[in-house]
Amino acid sequence: MLKKFLAVAPLIFVFNLSVYSQDIIKIEDFIIEHSGFEENEVGEITPINIKEINKKIRFFVEEKYPEIVEYTRNIIWDSYTTFLSPSNRYHYHTFIAQVKVNDIDRLKYVEVNFNPYNGEVLGDYEWIEEDEEFYLSGDKEENQKKKPDLIDLGIGNLEQKATLDDFISEHQGFLDVMETKNLKEGEIIPLNVVEINKTIRSFVKSNYNNVEYTRNIIWDSYATFLSPFDKYHYHVFIAQVKVKSIKRLKYLEIFYNPITKKATSDFSWIDSDEEFFRVNKSVE
Repeated sequence: MLKKFLAVAPLIFVFNLSVYSQDIIKIEDFIIEHSGFEENEVGEITPINIKEINKKIRFFVEEKYPEIVEYTRNIIWDSYTTFLSPSNRYHYHTFIAQVKVNDIDRLKYVEVNFNPYNGEVLGDYEWIEEDEEFYLSGDKEENQKKKPDLIDLGIGNLEQKATLDDFISEHQGFLDVMETKNLKEGEIIPLNVVEINKTIRSFVKSNYNNVEYTRNIIWDSYATFLSPFDKYHYHVFIAQVKVKSIKRLKYLEIFYNPITKKATSDFSWIDSDEEFFRVNKSVE
């Protein structure tokens, strides 16, 4: 049943954004990082400077958990994530460190993030003695649950996956528009925004019977995800719509997948609130 409603949040990633926010980072940095991956014929991927990053991760783990971790045995690259919007930009690698904890025979795993911009390693996991495991703190774990389900939205875990070249081309498109239109850093928009807007208007018209028309469509953000198991990217748009019998304009969060060229959303109209909300579906 429908158990919880989540209000619109233009920034999709719900990490502590102040940690990853980078005011000086350039779109070119995303292109360089994506270009630096090595990928073999079976799809195995390795980021650049992996040995140096591993050294930093070992040091970080020893410093953060000095009374808990005896040593770090293995470090496994897990994924690379980027986020780009008019007001915020960040990217980070996620690694899984396999560690030996004091007085526990079985090796444990702790997740850490590496920031390519400043070379810092960060981690939000805490050791819980009674469970003998590393867990996110309560508020951060709760934030993870508020994230949209990208598989349900037709973005993640698709048979037709994005490629490194797709990520590079999409970021280059932002630069091309900036140059052509002489835009400032905070005025960025996707290369094919006109066609995307047409797709979004058609999606809203077909899927929300209570909407009379879409007045404005605002590009909100663009994100990429790369791992050995999945590759995807997507744009988020905010559609300003006129709902029947309601004077005040309302807002819908719309996802656009550049691979499938389809728009989708997990927002539903809630009559009692007279608003669109993200619906978190769960079974009692």
